[in-house]
Amino acid sequence: MSFNLLADIFRFRKSLQIPEEIERKFSDDSLCRKCGRCCYSSIPYQGRLAIIPDLSCKYLVRQGDNRALCSVYPEREKTAKWCNRVTRDTVCKGLFPDDCPYVKEIPGYQGKVMIGAQAQEPFYQMLSRVFPDQMRPEYLAEPDWERFISKLKDLDQAQAGRLCFLK
Repeated sequence: MSFNLLADIFRFRKSLQIPEEIERKFSDDSLCRKCGRCCYSSIPYQGRLAIIPDLSCKYLVRQGDNRALCSVYPEREKTAKWCNRVTRDTVCKGLFPDDCPYVKEIPGYQGKVMIGAQAQEPFYQMLSRVFPDQMRPEYLAEPDWERFISKLKDLDQAQAGRLCFLK
């Protein structure tokens, strides 16, 4: 149900005590609100996993009512090998938003967050330093990846222009 871009590379993991009654619910698909936030790439930022809103799984289909569906859900384990089910391991990596029904009752859980509007520029500046020459990950649609990289390049050019102006 969830995937993350760099949590494994950075060994982003928290030690959690997950009560058995909560862990038993991890396999209950009916708990999912279909918000889709777990299907977005994320990266460690200021001590949390921050969602990169430009980079969702190529199989995520947004609906008009703020819901999202996986277009390959029944066969996702074969088709989308990067997809992570809700497990003790994925929960300890913080791959689900704090208010996700699967994790919201776990003491001390901190999961993926959206970066607020005021922090968007520094967040994207950080992303432009992390992703300068990265290859497109398999789980991202090529047009989404190209738009994201273009956005980062535009940000770099704008930043360079501001620095030249200040000199």
